[in-house]
Amino acid sequence: MSCVSTGVRKKDAMSLVTGKGVYTGDMVPAGALIVKLKRSPYARAKIRSIDTSRALKVPGVVGVYTYEDVPQRRFTIAGQSYPQPSPYDRLILENLVRYQNEEVAIVAAETEEAARQALKRIKVKYQ
Repeated sequence: MSCVSTGVRKKDAMSLVTGKGVYTGDMVPAGALIVKLKRSPYARAKIRSIDTSRALKVPGVVGVYTYEDVPQRRFTIAGQSYPQPSPYDRLILENLVRYQNEEVAIVAAETEEAARQALKRIKVKYQ
């Protein structure tokens, strides 16, 4: 009870406020790929086709993945535990878009610029 209504200093407070704190993004291993996501502009749509051929030609692009390329195994992102098991209702990518900005393609590239250029070259037709 001695700490109720009193300030408690975080162990890393000084390093954070002085800009010396280390974040996960600061620890990128050498040779790691940059991953960017192509997102839907629509809140509800079905993907009729995705053309990734132009994106794959961008120098530095290692791979472009759509719902046709990833495993079709469902998983949950809710993070609830027993006795409230979450439904396994999510796929990595699907051909059905349920909300605006939902992911429709994944680009892996050697540089951020290559990944950005590839995203612009992916053509998606929606219904």
